Amino acid sequence: MVEETTEGPVLVTGASTGIGRKIVELLVSKGKEVYATARKEKDLEELGKLENTTSIKLDVTKPDEISEAVKLIREEGKGLYGLVNNAGIANVGPIFTHSEEAMYEMFDINVFGVHRMTNAMLPFMFEAGKGRIVIIGSISGILTAPFLGLYSMSKHALEAYVDTLHLNVKDAGIGVSIIEPGNFKSEISLSMYERIKKEKKELRILMTDEQREMQLKEIDENFAGPDTDPEPDAVAQAIYDALYSEKPKIRYLVTGNQKEANWVVRKMLHELSQLNYNHEHSYSKDQLIEMLNEISGSEEFSFK
Repeated sequence: MVEETTEGPVLVTGASTGIGRKIVELLVSKGKEVYATARKEKDLEELGKLENTTSIKLDVTKPDEISEAVKLIREEGKGLYGLVNNAGIANVGPIFTHSEEAMYEMFDINVFGVHRMTNAMLPFMFEAGKGRIVIIGSISGILTAPFLGLYSMSKHALEAYVDTLHLNVKDAGIGVSIIEPGNFKSEISLSMYERIKKEKKELRILMTDEQREMQLKEIDENFAGPDTDPEPDAVAQAIYDALYSEKPKIRYLVTGNQKEANWVVRKMLHELSQLNYNHEHSYSKDQLIEMLNEISGSEEFSFK
């Protein structure tokens, strides 16, 4: 059940395109007030034209811009009810080809950026005794592929972050959720394509010039064409539920087809099978089914 409340504003990072833009438009259509952040002036101008929307120039890697956003919200005097941590980047390639600098950039945006924004906005929620934090993860945080290792690592880190943040703030009346989208229409792949074309040669190690050219050609063929994935409307709906549902879920799996859902569930079962296989404290299939029935629908993990 989704509450129709008159809560305070919601801040959305990376709001210029894709999932970020969709949730801003959905929130506005529901009469909510929004702080929409982006890095480019033209995107800020477009966001500022939306009803009940204040656009804010913000890069999640820049503490001074985050501080300015906090100052603006303070001056507005309306507090902050929700934070949607959506900003992120992607990169592809065999994991051993990424330099430490490239790995740091990925984590600086996808993980540390989430942490910076959350820490900056939590005081508003602590003061109000309520609020919601929604983090955009990915099915790639649960499973991975040969050339998605770095991206998957960053999204996998958010899995642990959400679990522990939930435990840390739930008694303060603050809900925490992670959205796990599959493949939806987004600018993240195009941005990745443009970034890789321009990236410094030193960011790729153990890779010859010939291999690099082959990778760029493959990326060009796979990411430069029309995006045929569905619009991320279902993802926006899941974010809205996480923000306003009476009992938000900690995890929302949102895929555009059954195949992607199958990948995720089978991956989780595969890990379970590996962990449970042939050791002193293994469980039988019947015991596992009994355990699954016991925990089905539970809100959080328990050490019981």
